Amino acid sequence: MLGGYAQRRYDDAKLFVGERVRFSPQASVEASLATTLQAAFREPLAKAMGPAEGYIVKRHPLTRERLVALLDRGGKLRLDDRLPAARAAKLKDLPLIDGRVGTQSYRITLYDVWERQDVQGRDALYRFDAGFAMQQARQLARDRFALGWVAQNSGLGAAGVEQLRQLVADRNRRNALARLLGSGEDPHYSSPEVERLQRNVEAAAIRKYYDSHKAEFTRTEKVSMRSMRFADEAQARAVAAELSKGARFEDVMRRRAAGDGVARWVDSDNARRSWIAQLAFAQPPGPASPPIREPEAGTAAPGWVIVKVDKRVTGLHPPDSETVRFAASEAIARQRAASNFAGLRARLLAEARIEVNPAALGVRTAPKRLESGL
Repeated sequence: MLGGYAQRRYDDAKLFVGERVRFSPQASVEASLATTLQAAFREPLAKAMGPAEGYIVKRHPLTRERLVALLDRGGKLRLDDRLPAARAAKLKDLPLIDGRVGTQSYRITLYDVWERQDVQGRDALYRFDAGFAMQQARQLARDRFALGWVAQNSGLGAAGVEQLRQLVADRNRRNALARLLGSGEDPHYSSPEVERLQRNVEAAAIRKYYDSHKAEFTRTEKVSMRSMRFADEAQARAVAAELSKGARFEDVMRRRAAGDGVARWVDSDNARRSWIAQLAFAQPPGPASPPIREPEAGTAAPGWVIVKVDKRVTGLHPPDSETVRFAASEAIARQRAASNFAGLRARLLAEARIEVNPAALGVRTAPKRLESGL
């Protein structure tokens, strides 16, 4: 139901954002279906295929020179790698493999291979890798054989395989719809719907979220740190070795005359101004850091430092800070997006009319019709 809804409401270009770098929707459906069927009918399919790709009737040679003639872009980088119609027609006219399943024959062209690629695969073709193209053609021939064999020999028939294909396509559209509407599994996916909801989150909702999720808004207020500086890496490495064997940081510091051993507190204001304070803020209390080279600064030769954090004081971001506003509003928006998606699913289910075929379930009764409220 969700896949059908997605197909009616959105075109593939909007559903499958990033299609130009990922596999096309059609290629994903065919590859997924072929993989599923090969797993379900592993033994009979392996027997039918034979040990030496016996289903391949003919391989058409492909050379690098032929790929150059068809795909050379003249050294220009194209941000849009969709094939012009004339070039696509030439790829369709170039056969790579002729195959057969039962009494039916099929052909794999260079265009079929092109359509099956993601951005890495298309890049390999643009590098005129004929071996890669033929390997992909063999995989595609194997998948086509599997689909044809299952349609002819499994009892599913062509109609059954087509139904499975539609189920896979609906599943992919359902997942794409969930991502589009901000209810996908990837929390880092940027959804226009989540962005819209985030812009409209109320200040009161942000404060309520903050009060009930304060652990999400902790920050380091200040740290107590010590540091040693050395002129060269060899000295720094020698001290690091001493510390790793249990030597006390302050003892080594005084003995090496690398500092006075006194700890000092640095706060977030210090961290904004000093790279070494930033390093201390990023380091856990306890063990000393490895030797770290100073940034380049004018004409002075950079030295090497070792930093040790003794204590860390944490607090909370202020409730009216931009950090809280952004993080809380995004979390609330994702919650609302998930709720809206669940509501859409419930509405579609309530509006659906579902017919159950008892004969397909081995039940000898009249067909049942299930109305809304299932």
